[in-house]
Amino acid sequence: MGNCIHCGFENAQKNQFCIKCGQNFNFRGFGIQQNQTLNYRFHGLDALRALAMLLGIVLHAALPYMDLRELWPSDSSNSDVIKVIFEFIHVWRMPLFFILAGFFANLVISKKSWKLWAQNRFIRIFLVAIIFVPVMSLTIPWIFEYGRTGKIFFHYSYEGQPHHLWFLWHLIIIAIFAAILRFLDLLFLTAKNVLNAIGLSFIGDLSHKFRLILSTVLFRSKVPFSLIFILFLINIPMQGELIGNPLATGIYFVLGFSLFGNESLFEFLKSRSHYYFLVGVVGFSMLMFFEFNNKALYIYALAETVSGKEYWELIFNSFPVLLKTVCAIAFSYSFIGIAENKFSSYNSKLRFVSDGSYWIYLIHLPVVSFLTFSMFTIPLWIELKFLISIFVSTIFGLFTYKYLVRSTVVGVLLNGKRIPFNRSNWFN
Repeated sequence: MGNCIHCGFENAQKNQFCIKCGQNFNFRGFGIQQNQTLNYRFHGLDALRALAMLLGIVLHAALPYMDLRELWPSDSSNSDVIKVIFEFIHVWRMPLFFILAGFFANLVISKKSWKLWAQNRFIRIFLVAIIFVPVMSLTIPWIFEYGRTGKIFFHYSYEGQPHHLWFLWHLIIIAIFAAILRFLDLLFLTAKNVLNAIGLSFIGDLSHKFRLILSTVLFRSKVPFSLIFILFLINIPMQGELIGNPLATGIYFVLGFSLFGNESLFEFLKSRSHYYFLVGVVGFSMLMFFEFNNKALYIYALAETVSGKEYWELIFNSFPVLLKTVCAIAFSYSFIGIAENKFSSYNSKLRFVSDGSYWIYLIHLPVVSFLTFSMFTIPLWIELKFLISIFVSTIFGLFTYKYLVRSTVVGVLLNGKRIPFNRSNWFN
């Protein structure tokens, strides 16, 4: 029990939240003075989250040059360089995004309340999905038809298109499960109080210790072997792809949620980020060996002759998934540490890009797709086409955010605030 640091209410504690205002009654933060806690902002992680969003432009600009004709309209030429860039970003980008989503979810809940976080999710995720999914269904189908046939035929379709907004549905699912778990946690607290009242407090204590051990082993370890193994098993059915695997994205979310409350691990990531990066580089190099080197197939064929075919086929197909999982965790931990070390102070340019990244990602796919498809017949190096589409799409997104979104109701919907338009300073 104690006084709430937000409203001053005495004896405010109820499962870490004030019974009067509903906020965390004694939130301490990461070594921050108590009177500074409410104003503290993780600028580095904000910028990192924006980078994860904006790199979607790079990935979707790369797909036409990777010979994926069944999935994506493709140029007549391919590029191994672009493929390596794609694979490097793809292996850690969305795991990092969901880790950061969990981190900031815990931040909002700790500084404010579960209720305000739920309201925020409803506005910034659910409403955004309702609005933008139909818009994408109106624009993407005819653009992809143009990429395949060279003809422009405006039509609406929700079927057969690449849904780059799949992460919104995953976040909605995670929010629903979070609400359920929150309810169960309150029931557990009630049951624990009842057990304490009848002299069976040891049952509640054992349950609490089990949860603490499980959390420590999976989400609080500096060398997360157990977490990697669990994610590896979960990722096998989808070959490491997250788009159809909300269980995996949910685990990454919980990892980030736990990271916010783990100052020791957070500080370790900042001081040892280079070790995680090295592990990620080694893992990614091995992954590319399997991807590009025929010797990997030779190793598989040799092993097949020594033992049973089915056994080695399982190992050969699963090993890249393990490497992807290792890379996802290692690079995510490394980039989190680097971001908070190098970009922890306020920067107006980074703040502007961070605020605009959500809008840019939502609208980028029609833009970058139309640009890449329209350059199929232009005799340029495909690497140059790749760079042009990224540059033009990014500039288009920044300009539309600045002049059409930031100071409007759409800006409130996406960022929770309306920022007054300032013509004299581009980044304000």
